Amino acid sequence: MSLTAWVDVAIGLSLVYLGASLFVTVINEFIAQLLNLRGKQLRDSLKSLISDVDVAKILSQSPALKPFFDSQTKKLPSYVDPNILARLLVGGLAIGEMAGNTVQQASATIDKLPDSGLKRQLQSLVVTAGTTTEELVTAVSNWADRSLTALGGRYKRNLQTISFWIGLGIAVGLNIDTIALTAHLYHDKETREAAVVLALRITEKTDKETFEKCLALTVEQRMNDSSCTPLAGLIDAVQGRSQSLGKLPIGWSDRALSPDGWIVWGSRLVGWLLTALALSLGAPFWFDLLNKVVNVRHGLSRPEVEKGLGEQRNRNHT
Repeated sequence: MSLTAWVDVAIGLSLVYLGASLFVTVINEFIAQLLNLRGKQLRDSLKSLISDVDVAKILSQSPALKPFFDSQTKKLPSYVDPNILARLLVGGLAIGEMAGNTVQQASATIDKLPDSGLKRQLQSLVVTAGTTTEELVTAVSNWADRSLTALGGRYKRNLQTISFWIGLGIAVGLNIDTIALTAHLYHDKETREAAVVLALRITEKTDKETFEKCLALTVEQRMNDSSCTPLAGLIDAVQGRSQSLGKLPIGWSDRALSPDGWIVWGSRLVGWLLTALALSLGAPFWFDLLNKVVNVRHGLSRPEVEKGLGEQRNRNHT
């Protein structure tokens, strides 16, 4: 088999993984909202970051941050603006000090705090931030943003674990067997070409910025946004096993349900697990990889389907 054909196999697999990963994202969003996972993780991260009780009391006076410091709050916001957090923190620490400018007031209050990691971090920020309030707010904002991102790593790991189990359910439910898919793409030229044409269409209509915007939207917003139509169509193509993906062996047919022996079922189990592992990497990973593989494909020959269409158009003009 030629290098072009192997690249087409990679495109077909990446396309299926991307569509299924987007489907996993939809389910993940529902579960995360239902269990308020992001808000709970953010509350834990803020409590770890703002370890001083007195500082926490200052921040809890703000309506924007009060839910995170109130253990009775059930529905938590899913986002905190680091710049707002920094302004509240700097402004709150400056209250009560009469002498000097705001930076000096905040510095004096910080020095009076009990010894903690937060106190030491704020002291170093005051020293290195500069002499103006805006410089201090910017420094604290950048520190808070980096810290919350690092502390949010557990949330991402939890989502990845959830994505694996959702992916495994989708792999079994829709019978997305990586081993069977690879073998089918390897042997069926027509299916490979159909997958390449669809991949070219999606990558041409959806750039990285549009993809990230669509991924950040809710399901309802995504359905109503015309720029997200190619991605929504890909989800439908995988979920509904439409002809836009050719004749890929996705879904359960009478033949797929027939007892083929333990070797075949063992192969399917491994294929499902491989699919689940692939889907746990997330839709952004497969979108980036699909674009890279398509770029490699552009460096090779054009898909045979497009060549055939071009030759047909030439014959029609002559």
